Amino acid sequence: MVKHFLELMRPLNGFMAALAVFIGAYIVAGSSVIMNINVYLAIVVTFLISGGGMAINDYYDRHIDTLNKPHRPIPSGRISINAALVFSLALFAIGIYISFFINLYCLLLALINSILLVLYSYHFKKVIIIGHVIISYLVASSFLFGGLVVYNLGNLLGLLILCLLAFLANLSREIMKTIEDMRADRIGKVKSIPIVYGEKIARKVSSVLLSFAIILAPLPYLLNVLDEVYLVVVSIGVVLFIFSVIWNERETPAKKVHKLMKYAMLVSLLAFLLGAIF
Repeated sequence: MVKHFLELMRPLNGFMAALAVFIGAYIVAGSSVIMNINVYLAIVVTFLISGGGMAINDYYDRHIDTLNKPHRPIPSGRISINAALVFSLALFAIGIYISFFINLYCLLLALINSILLVLYSYHFKKVIIIGHVIISYLVASSFLFGGLVVYNLGNLLGLLILCLLAFLANLSREIMKTIEDMRADRIGKVKSIPIVYGEKIARKVSSVLLSFAIILAPLPYLLNVLDEVYLVVVSIGVVLFIFSVIWNERETPAKKVHKLMKYAMLVSLLAFLLGAIF
């Protein structure tokens, strides 16, 4: 039973968000974060709220998942609808409660993000572009959440550059994913960019957003937010992003482009981490 609820949480997503929190804190305060208990509380909060978001999303998507992803915990019958809802709300509540003991900034951000995750799953994921913007903001805000734990205005401004890069790259990836998910989105009556404006327009928008992220990628180094290690590692991610744009423009199947973009984002996340530590 426990493993079914863990599956509902998508722990890998939670782990990635938690890692972003650590990176954000490290960039702002350096190695002192290793001994800061509030940083670890923030990691737990992020993991819990991320899991709550995944669970509430599956709750609202249960009818679509019955047709397209019947193996998931709710449509497969391994977790009841009511249990999934209660579990999700409990994760949100516990996460918000723990954030109270960090500081007011983290409490407010945890509360805002929890509300956005619910509203996204309930309504905004079906609204053109708004849903993608919300998810991309949530991804970027994990870095900000870590920075707010060890709040310092000067370093926090530098961290916002990383948030912008994460936002642009993820927004591009989100749009590419809608091309991959067009069949399911039509069933769910989701007004995505490729459904409303066509696949070609969606690919162009995705490529433009990703191109902005590529151009801005050196900024953390140029502004002395991160050092040479970041520049070396992020260059690998940039190469993968460039190939993603090329594949996209050649109308390579969206699933392949999306997968390459995910690898590029993982490399970029590693660049943020190594650049902060070294």
